[in-house]
Amino acid sequence: MSSINQAKAETQKLIKRYHRLQAEAKTADTAEEAARKATEADKLVSQINALQLAVAKLQGKNKIPKKTVATSAKTEVKKSIKKTVVEDRINRLEEAQKRTRTQIEQLSNAKAQLAHLKHQAEKSVANNEEKLQQELARLIKKKEAEHQALRRELEHIRQQATKEADLLKVQRDTARAVMERQKKAEKEHTLAAIRHGDHKGLLLGVIIGIIFSLILGGLFLFIVKKYEPVKKSRTEPVVHNSTFEEPTENESPSLVPKQAYQVRTLGKFHDKLRHGKGPLMVKLSGGTFKMGSKIFTHTDERPQHEVTLHKFSISRYEITFEEYDLFAKSTGHPFPDDMGWGRIKRPVINVNWEEANDYTKWLTKQTGHQYRLPSEREWEYAAAAGRDTIYWWGYRIGKNNANCGMCDSKWDGMQTAPVGDFKPNPLGLYDTIGNVMEWTISCFRPSYQGAPSKGHRWKGGNCSWYIVRSSSFRTYDEGLRTTKRNKFSPGTRLDTIGFRVVRVD
Repeated sequence: MSSINQAKAETQKLIKRYHRLQAEAKTADTAEEAARKATEADKLVSQINALQLAVAKLQGKNKIPKKTVATSAKTEVKKSIKKTVVEDRINRLEEAQKRTRTQIEQLSNAKAQLAHLKHQAEKSVANNEEKLQQELARLIKKKEAEHQALRRELEHIRQQATKEADLLKVQRDTARAVMERQKKAEKEHTLAAIRHGDHKGLLLGVIIGIIFSLILGGLFLFIVKKYEPVKKSRTEPVVHNSTFEEPTENESPSLVPKQAYQVRTLGKFHDKLRHGKGPLMVKLSGGTFKMGSKIFTHTDERPQHEVTLHKFSISRYEITFEEYDLFAKSTGHPFPDDMGWGRIKRPVINVNWEEANDYTKWLTKQTGHQYRLPSEREWEYAAAAGRDTIYWWGYRIGKNNANCGMCDSKWDGMQTAPVGDFKPNPLGLYDTIGNVMEWTISCFRPSYQGAPSKGHRWKGGNCSWYIVRSSSFRTYDEGLRTTKRNKFSPGTRLDTIGFRVVRVD
């Protein structure tokens, strides 16, 4: 029995070792290690079977169990190994799936961000496109307005040139007819002198003929010079920004020419309107001044003559959009186009003579005082401010003294400047040179011939044209002077024409 017990004990050891290998195979890190453990377990199964066979023989058993513990253990080990391989594969697949899911989430986030960026880009492009379209539409409108203004001005110049050409032709034909008659008379006189042997008479006739020819030649040159067309300069626009500041009471140039005549300010005031206040007015003393140009070639500004005026008031600034819009809103008049340059403190433009005159009538009703457009002589008296120089500040245009085509200001040749942005003249009036030309109440006359020496208005003239004084932001040297005269039909609207007003005391 000791041999049987010993065999049983050995069998139990092998079974324990078999179970340990089975456990180690389950916890093996790799499939290779698990297979090795399984091989060792198979060997143990063979040994266990041999021991069990020996025990059976010793116990006298003839039949060997078909299914032994070792066989069952072997089967369990194989199942365990397969399960371990499958679990390992499942784990690897799960990890791969997890990585794939992470990558899918990352790609989804990237796709969402890309869609967001694309939406923002499309929105920005749409906004920029809309802004560009609006800017383009504004520029097109502006250029169309400029084109229309140029067409009107060209038509006006063409009509004026046609009339002047017709007048010149008539004057030339008249001069030629006079010369022909004179030559014929001289010839007849000479022949008569020859026939009668009057040599003294012949000599006298020749001398008279030469003198008369010189006079007619000078008259002909004068007519040609008078109606010779004036060349206009052009300039490229430069865009700048500006602000309006109310000038101080002591504001005036320090270096100005000596006064040629005495004129002084008697105060400043605003008349009250029903809703608001009227333009700022400057009251001027009366006096006598020489009106017109000293330069012989400025024939429409001659002859220079003395004019005596009583005291009157004139607006310190050119009438602004702010002031005119109040009138338009109150009366139903159209609001003038500001060309996109801004309103408020900029001088009103694109108003014709009738509209400017209606504004003065409205001021009269609102205030109870007599307002109107200035006459030529009132305008020049106030603009020159006692000086007889080309500009109220001297003979040279200088820099930044005004807004014109060559004044070296921020707005030269491009657009109007806010009123009051440059130095005032000695009477405290602004923009009497440049910025905008200004309507007057005076009808057109080709010169000052026969002008009265007294009175604020020289009534009469050709009222199919009205005089516009001074110069604008587009004017070059030839047109920059306080004596400059221009004529336009009363229906003309230009971005270079505005106005100021007077109050008759």
